[in-house]
Amino acid sequence: MKKFIVVLSLLGLFLTSCGDMGKEAETKEAQKVEENTSTSTVLYTNLLPDSYVEWRASHLGGVSKRYGKVQISGAKAKVDQGKLVNAKAAINLNTLTVESFEEGSEQAPKLTAHLKSEDFFDVANYPTALFELTAMDPMSGEYNAKVTGNLTIKGVTKSISFPANVLITDNSIVVDSEPFTVDRNNWGLSYHRKGTPGVPVDYLISDDIGFTIHLKLGK
Repeated sequence: MKKFIVVLSLLGLFLTSCGDMGKEAETKEAQKVEENTSTSTVLYTNLLPDSYVEWRASHLGGVSKRYGKVQISGAKAKVDQGKLVNAKAAINLNTLTVESFEEGSEQAPKLTAHLKSEDFFDVANYPTALFELTAMDPMSGEYNAKVTGNLTIKGVTKSISFPANVLITDNSIVVDSEPFTVDRNNWGLSYHRKGTPGVPVDYLISDDIGFTIHLKLGK
C-alpha cells in the first residue's frame, strides 16, 4: 500500500509539473490571412511599453524549469466596428532573457547564448519571430476571445489557437493570453528532444515550450 501511495504521489508531481506550463495550443498548418480593406477600419500602430512574451521550458518531466521574457518589437492592428480584424506582431529574439537563476549567476548568460545559437532559435539568421492574426472568436468565462493566428519561428509557419482577454477601446488594444504551450518540434526546434541518440536522460528537453503574450497597442 505504501508503495502504491508513493507511486500516486510521484505521478501527481509529474502531472503538476507538466501542467503548470500552460494548456496546449491547438496547432495546424498555416492559415490564409484575409486582409480587411473596409474604409471603416481603425488602425493602431503605436506599440506601448510592457509588450512582451513570457517563455517557459524545462527538461523531461518538468524538472530544471527555465523561464524568461522576449520583447515585442513592433505591431499593428485593425479594428472594424469594435472587433479586431487584423493584427501582426514582431518578436525580437535578440531581446530574449533568462530569469530562472539568481542574480549574478553565470548560468543565465550561458543559457541565453545557447538559446540564441543554432541549436535553438538561430537568432543570427532568424532574429524575428512573427505572429499574424487569422481569426478571433468570442468566448465566455475567464477569457473573452479565442485567438487564432500564424506563428513563424525560424522560417516555419504554423497556425495556433489559444484563449486571451482582448480589450479594445477608442485609444488602445490590450491583449493578455492564457498561458499556453506549443510543441517545439513543429518549428524545427528539436535539440535534445526525447529519443535523441547518445544524449543522457538528464540532458533531454521537454517538447513543450510555454508562452504568455502581453500586447499593448495605441493609435
